[in-house]
Amino acid sequence: MKFKVFLSSVRSEFENERKFIKQEIENDYVLNRFFEVFTFEETSSSGKRPVELYSHKVVNSEIYVGLIGSDYGSKLESGISATEYEYDLFNRAHNDALIFIKNREYRDDEVNKFIDKIKNEHSYQTFDDIYELYYEVRRSLTDFLEKNLINYRAYDSQILLDSSCDDVDMEAVEMFFRVCDNQALKKLRDEKGLDYILSTINAGEFHNGEFKLNVAGALFFAKDISKFNIAHEVKMVKFIDRDSLEDVVKINSNKPLLKLLSDALVFLYDNTSHVHHIKGFLRDTIDEYPEEAIREALVNAIAHRDYSITSSAITFYIYEDTIEIKSPGRLQYPLKVSDLEFHEPVHRNKVICSIFSNTKYMEHIGTGIKRMKNIMLESDLKEPEFEESGEFFKVTFHGKDFLNKHVKLNERQSSFLESDKSSISITEYVNIFNVSRNTARADLNKLVDKHLVKKMKLEKSFMYKKL
Repeated sequence: MKFKVFLSSVRSEFENERKFIKQEIENDYVLNRFFEVFTFEETSSSGKRPVELYSHKVVNSEIYVGLIGSDYGSKLESGISATEYEYDLFNRAHNDALIFIKNREYRDDEVNKFIDKIKNEHSYQTFDDIYELYYEVRRSLTDFLEKNLINYRAYDSQILLDSSCDDVDMEAVEMFFRVCDNQALKKLRDEKGLDYILSTINAGEFHNGEFKLNVAGALFFAKDISKFNIAHEVKMVKFIDRDSLEDVVKINSNKPLLKLLSDALVFLYDNTSHVHHIKGFLRDTIDEYPEEAIREALVNAIAHRDYSITSSAITFYIYEDTIEIKSPGRLQYPLKVSDLEFHEPVHRNKVICSIFSNTKYMEHIGTGIKRMKNIMLESDLKEPEFEESGEFFKVTFHGKDFLNKHVKLNERQSSFLESDKSSISITEYVNIFNVSRNTARADLNKLVDKHLVKKMKLEKSFMYKKL
């Protein structure tokens, strides 16, 4: 969760300074983790009147940075400038504005009166140039962090005061204990109540005698996570090919994390290929992608995403020859892509990881990258690729010519799968390949069994659509 910074000044006098401060904070790895800067320049497409928008932004900001020079600025209907108006709004709500005054030989009379007003309410810093200004702003923001992070809670540990045990989805709790490999915790479940168990695994705590979920607890166990305004959606899409980006199947899941993970694994199975071989009395299954490796990547995406980024979802995209899993949030400092496999784990969401660690899905914290690589190599596939892309961390799994290696197809089936047609009916199959309807039906149904096409009802007939 980031502190909102409202940057206020006469628009024309400090345009360069505003842009510079915002840019430097966004480029500073530490400050960018804690602060989000709002400037005038972000209002162009909002659709709201400027005064209305500024009023909302300044009141809902934790920090006000005011820049004062020689120009008082245009006056509003109230008779004061927008800068002074914004200062007054923030001061009434918070009373801890940060003021920076540029050394000038001449100032408007209204500016001098404004400065006298500020002197009675706040201390302020002076500056001569843009670099000195940023130095002072950065120092003030650092001081703010030192004062406010004493009681700082990581986002996933924040208590949801409007929650209770009534918000808990008991199916999600049952699912947790089905995959739980902590035997002591399982035994404790038979002896203690739900609130005690949830507090034991750090899914919440007692507040004034009543149990309250924290953010991590809500993500794992809440019936309606949207009630708490927590962004955690996973978008799952199967594409026909990368060029057209035409999707075959699309699912958006907002369920508790373990249910969401289960949905993703079902989606993986339904939208990739599998071959079954009978060996004696046993059936051996070969998967296009090893489920364990994909599951590891999905768990990492869920456990390590930046939940303060509310505008983006985790994406799970299946293409013709690759799978991409992308999660909002870059690697935690000092992690780098190049040393992921060898560096000690650094967790953004310690409580989420702690709850996951009680399950078979995160048995050995810190070994996930190596395990994914080994599993893919053991399946005769390339190692997965890891990269930071913008504000996202992405894992790419490469498949190969699975059909030709593992799936025995006749010429007709291969010809259809290699054609430009995305779907076909039995009648079309009969006409193209000059076979009987029974042969066409048998060919297509075998492709359905091998998870290469999907059978879809269309009025009184069926269509067979490529996966």
